[in-house]
Amino acid sequence: MSQSMASEFAPAPVRPGWTRVLGAALTALVLVPGLFGVLLVTSRPTITYRIANGSLELHGGESILASHRSYPLAGITGWREVRLGRGRRTAGTGMPGLCAGYFSYDGVGKVWQVTDCSRDVLLLEVAGEDRPVLVTPPDRAAFLAALQEHRDGDFSPPPYRQPAWWLVFKALIVVGTLPVAVYVGAAFFLASRRLRYRVGGGELEVGLLLLRKRFPITGFHARRYTPTRALRWGGTGMPGYFAGRFSVDGVSTRVYASAIKREGILLDGEPRLFVTPADIDGFLAALGTNGVRTHE
Repeated sequence: MSQSMASEFAPAPVRPGWTRVLGAALTALVLVPGLFGVLLVTSRPTITYRIANGSLELHGGESILASHRSYPLAGITGWREVRLGRGRRTAGTGMPGLCAGYFSYDGVGKVWQVTDCSRDVLLLEVAGEDRPVLVTPPDRAAFLAALQEHRDGDFSPPPYRQPAWWLVFKALIVVGTLPVAVYVGAAFFLASRRLRYRVGGGELEVGLLLLRKRFPITGFHARRYTPTRALRWGGTGMPGYFAGRFSVDGVSTRVYASAIKREGILLDGEPRLFVTPADIDGFLAALGTNGVRTHE
């Protein structure tokens, strides 16, 4: 299309109203899982069991996903080895190599734990706590001896090597959510500003959020048109920006409009197009000089 001979038209304006609020809310809704995915990617299943200064320090995970507790050794009143049955996480972190936070198990009930997710655990009873504490030190005999003797020491397990499938899963969370969040935000706040129409050289060029589409329009028929029914088959549909394949009053139509049920211009051809320029008269005149038959 010859840029010097082309006439450019802005879309019909729409009042933003609650669109920006909705856009911010949906962006946040999509962004939260994406940020959580980033935390999963950057977090490692670290577990720390340390006895120091008369207290047992338990720490599992990293960043905001971390779980941490400190118990006076004098308050640990009992312990026993337990094989866990069926359970569920109620609040906390669960990933290969780390189960930390609040859980509940058949036969045991509610617990707080920092474990490697294995079934065979060490259950600690702590005075003043409403639920037992589960741990999985690699050398349980040395750990229990240190508890009884109030002897300082580090009884943390070695770093856990996460399986390949878990690394792939974490990467998919980030790849699948962050781009969507960026696109949703851009669509709500930028798409309507980028929507433009250019007529020239026998073509209609439509500027969209991410690309431009060109349609040869010589021989088309154009007229003013106000849709009464529209159903989106594919593409984007939101206040201020409609782009893609729609069924407009029962007929397949490519829609590139700022509003779907307001007066615009329907171009009958292959493909059938519906657009909503702000200057309808000027747009029709430009179409007429580019081989389009216009009808008022």
